[in-house]
Amino acid sequence: MEEALEVKVFCSPALKSENFSGLVRSVSSKNKLGNFDILSKHINFITLIFEELIIETLEKKKIVYKFERGVLKVSENKVKIFLGL
Repeated sequence: MEEALEVKVFCSPALKSENFSGLVRSVSSKNKLGNFDILSKHINFITLIFEELIIETLEKKKIVYKFERGVLKVSENKVKIFLGL
């Protein structure tokens, strides 16, 4: 079985988007240095994110969130994302 990330996305009510919780293949977004990807076993990491978040599920389905800014934190293969701050 492939490695997976445990991801939780919390959206501000102003975004009118659904929260997400589940196991995924990858998370992609953009910070002030450019685009980046989070894969299984990524080092611990925290950053401000901007514009777009893309989650690729284990079934290879893509979930896209559009927002102005948010915070992304990776710790021990768990990713927490707060959007619309």
